[in-house]
Amino acid sequence: MNRFITMLGICAIGMLATPVIAQDKPGMVVAEELETLVTVRAVHHQNRTVTVEGPSGRLTTIKVPEASQNLYQVYPGAKFKVRYVQAVAVGVLTPGAEPSRDAVQAMELAPKGATPGGVIVQVVQISGRIEEIDYAARTIVVRGETGNLREFAVSPDVERFDSLKVGDVVALQVTEGLAMQMVAQ
Repeated sequence: MNRFITMLGICAIGMLATPVIAQDKPGMVVAEELETLVTVRAVHHQNRTVTVEGPSGRLTTIKVPEASQNLYQVYPGAKFKVRYVQAVAVGVLTPGAEPSRDAVQAMELAPKGATPGGVIVQVVQISGRIEEIDYAARTIVVRGETGNLREFAVSPDVERFDSLKVGDVVALQVTEGLAMQMVAQ
């Protein structure tokens, strides 16, 4: 899991375009981490997908990267320790900024013949215009460069949240990391 933390840092640093954040506007980082054990319910080798079931019974299908060399070792009933982290950093851009998108991904997979597992980290940097603000619930709805809307929670730690307004362009850096390792049975 140390590789997981290292790769999160590398991806966060590796963003190509760093927007200019207005100094007098609020900024924030909201992070969420989950560690759990999942059970493989189905493996589709041709499509390179694995369906896993979490502790709540929810099924999730994961696309296995082409570079993964150990899919042949994964079978229904196998258990994987999973660690998922998502961090969202938000800052208000200087006036005149336009919505945009950039992404970088890093991956480290187990070598051929080793216990199946790996780490995938993706950092997506987008900017978008605030379309709605709920000051009481501390949420903003942002329209990205393709016109899609997405809602983000704003941490209570963010000062000057009340200075945000509809029409402000915010920069969002969403870092997601997924580490999986097959557990000995």
